[in-house]
Amino acid sequence: MAEILAGNATAAQIAGLVLAMKVKGETVEEMAGMSLAMLDAAAPLQVPDGAIDIVGTGGSAHRRSHALNVSTMAAFVAAGAGAIVCKHGNYKATSTSGSSDFLTSLGIEVMVEGPRLEECIKTVGLGFAQARLFHPALRHAGPVRAELGVPTVFNLLGPISHPGRVKRQVVGTANEAIAEQLAEVLAATGSVKSWVVTGAGGLDEISTTGPSIIFEVVGDQVERMEIKTSELGIQTPSSMDELAGGDPEANVAIFNRILSGEEVGAKADIVALNAAAGLVVAGLAENLELGLDQARASIASGRAAAKLDVLIDVVGIAPV
Repeated sequence: MAEILAGNATAAQIAGLVLAMKVKGETVEEMAGMSLAMLDAAAPLQVPDGAIDIVGTGGSAHRRSHALNVSTMAAFVAAGAGAIVCKHGNYKATSTSGSSDFLTSLGIEVMVEGPRLEECIKTVGLGFAQARLFHPALRHAGPVRAELGVPTVFNLLGPISHPGRVKRQVVGTANEAIAEQLAEVLAATGSVKSWVVTGAGGLDEISTTGPSIIFEVVGDQVERMEIKTSELGIQTPSSMDELAGGDPEANVAIFNRILSGEEVGAKADIVALNAAAGLVVAGLAENLELGLDQARASIASGRAAAKLDVLIDVVGIAPV
């Protein structure tokens, strides 16, 4: 990994490595080592103690053609409920809308360097760490990822290589086995409290379409849990189509409807639910049920929408 980040590996070598690892199956030790190499090469970023990240690894077949930026939307809602959020993300690689694509369409400048981002998080309680800016060495692998067009170990490394080294995370992945591995990596690298989740239907977030699996990491301990959102009073969508997003502009329209209260169905539910998970790992909610109440109050009160307005004021408007 250090050779890749130093620009010493050819495109063919990088592709051969990540595809071989994908076929073989990545190990906890391999992912931990690659993550440490990324952090060693990352631009510095200091975040407050207790800051959280809500992030998906991608890999959901459904999201490749109908991505809904659930974790990025949930970041605003969690921040509106009092969490300190530093969301780590990137432009799309294997889906229709990455977090940075979505934020840019919202009008938010995403290329915010360390000192400005640190001040933004202190001022707003919310900030976005653009992966290309804080992991510039990954540019050597970027074209290969885009050309391959399939999820690889690089999709898994971003969430466990937060440049601010946050210790409280909600990490979503579309595969339960990988979720368990990522939980073990977080347990081995000093997580305080994190959830690694896999949703029904292969979603890389807590899903409302059926049971979700959660691997809770507290210190070096990992516990597997299963939740049914129907038991939280959330109506189960009739199909995955109710959770479909699209390109960044389509997702901005959906998010604006959620913030205004116009969108009250399945999409609003899944955003509130994943924000609730963020509030649990932040220590602001004892359980998902209480976190869900807080998340919905963040939307209904306008506090989530206010975070969007203030963030644009602080970091500036994205260039057209």
